[in-house]
Amino acid sequence: MRLVAPFGFYGWGNIGDEATLQGFARLLARYDPHASASFASRDPRHTARVEPSFRYFEASRSSVRRWVANRRAHGAVFVGGTPIMDVLGRWPLSEVVPLVAAKAERGTPMAFVGIGTERLQRDESQRLIARELAPRVCHWSVRSEYDRERLVAYGVEGDRITVAADLAWTLERSPEDASDRRPECLRARPDDVLVGVNVTNERFVAERAPHFFVTLAEFLDRLVEKVGARIVFFCNEIREHEAFDKAASQLIIGHMRHPERAAILPNEYRTPQQMMALLGACHLAVGMRYHFCVFAAIQGVPFVAIKRSDKVDDLCRDLAWRHGVGLDEIDAPQLEAMGTELLADRPAAARMMLERVESMRTRVWRNFVALDVLREQWSR
Repeated sequence: MRLVAPFGFYGWGNIGDEATLQGFARLLARYDPHASASFASRDPRHTARVEPSFRYFEASRSSVRRWVANRRAHGAVFVGGTPIMDVLGRWPLSEVVPLVAAKAERGTPMAFVGIGTERLQRDESQRLIARELAPRVCHWSVRSEYDRERLVAYGVEGDRITVAADLAWTLERSPEDASDRRPECLRARPDDVLVGVNVTNERFVAERAPHFFVTLAEFLDRLVEKVGARIVFFCNEIREHEAFDKAASQLIIGHMRHPERAAILPNEYRTPQQMMALLGACHLAVGMRYHFCVFAAIQGVPFVAIKRSDKVDDLCRDLAWRHGVGLDEIDAPQLEAMGTELLADRPAAARMMLERVESMRTRVWRNFVALDVLREQWSR
């Protein structure tokens, strides 16, 4: 079976996206060792380094590689990520819908594999899914039951949806680098408590929580004063636009009373394994991004989730993880209580979390159903 993945959000600069790319490689290899796939990528050289088992073509322009991939494909897959959302505006539906329409016109069967969804903000977005996507996609596998409920509400038939799990759950724990090989900000002294933080600065975050950065700075200062924390900001998305992680980290440091206790990890486009190895050096994680929290869980690092989106809330519910708070209710004392509770008995928190990680890994293989349906459609 030859597949093409036309939605080119890989290689943009988001390390979590590349984790789903690796996850799909593991899924496909276990499903059919002879299957192959070609992926659209904004940076084919980087994605080939992250996951060398696939072929890549540039997402932003026509090429021979793209033409060959589309001509030879038995089916199209939209892999991972959150293609069903509109909190950022018209994208990603503005890109996804034309790609689905083009594949349908060619008679290419399509499946969405291991995806997330969000509550849509615009009536037009819901109409696009009901009119353009629901009739054309042969099957959807999703991260959680809550994704399924949203898709059904948008007009997708329930028997075309399988509840599985995010593809990144196939990743294994990464061994930590030796202390002297880590970046300086992660070389802890014996009495230091390293806290890894990942934050974003999207417009909708500021609209829902106008005092978010001040509140989070207050929380981190409390950890500095109470447990001797050193704060290390991680950039899971490396673009340096004001909406992304580095700029958000700088804003928070600017509000801290103890900025000398904070640093930003060098903003490099790492592989998921490199990022997880560095995160593994931390005693506690605080995250707004879905895959940063997944990385922490896989590494056995207890985390406090800032539920900036439905997918982070869904993750906490799937893991039965109560150490999370929504943007609308963010409060420094509450965050401090969660963080210090986790630090008080880290081994117990880590054991509990890793048990739940194993259950998610078991669910990953339910994504096979989408591939089964795709194969059946192609074989007709």
